[in-house]
Amino acid sequence: MNLRECMSRISAAVYSDRGLVVLAAIFAVSVGVYAFVPTLPVQQDQAVLVSPESVSSTSMPAAMPTRLRIPKLTIDTSFVAPLGLLDNGEIEVPESYTDVGWYQYGPTPGELGPAVVVGHVDSYTGPAVFFYLGQLEPGDDIYIDRDDGTTAHFVVESLERPKQSAFPTARVYGDLNYAGLRLITCSGIYERGKQRYTHNLIVYARLQE
Repeated sequence: MNLRECMSRISAAVYSDRGLVVLAAIFAVSVGVYAFVPTLPVQQDQAVLVSPESVSSTSMPAAMPTRLRIPKLTIDTSFVAPLGLLDNGEIEVPESYTDVGWYQYGPTPGELGPAVVVGHVDSYTGPAVFFYLGQLEPGDDIYIDRDDGTTAHFVVESLERPKQSAFPTARVYGDLNYAGLRLITCSGIYERGKQRYTHNLIVYARLQE
């Protein structure tokens, strides 16, 4: 599987609310295995509007992520250089199959809003860093070490496996009133003719105090 096949056709849009700008990108990613991963009900895809009165006090200052640790999956890996967008509008993906990447046009993990972390599910030679991501369940812990010496502790809230053609852009990238985390990889069936998977796997998590 080509590095670009798992994460392709991305276009960018900007959501703004009360002067706060959030970059939203449309992923047509893939990843996949685990047919037993629950497909959660998909709510209407709409941006979350935030009022100052509803903003959670649980958040952290900006700081670059350096390490991702998920004890349940025995994942302990580093971050590649921050990911941006290519000239054609596609998101950059990690060059490494064993490391993960943070999408730099969103909040850093622990900041207010949705921090997005991307990783490969597999490679030509076998499983990649997010191969077992679908085994996470609500209540599982995720830790992200940051370059200011702090650690952002997240707890999984839900998992979703939308079709590639129906990626929930606003729900993943839309404004939040708390510090959230989205782990994204590929899922479903690999269609050799199209050279991509049919679904995405998205893990939603929330920062803990």
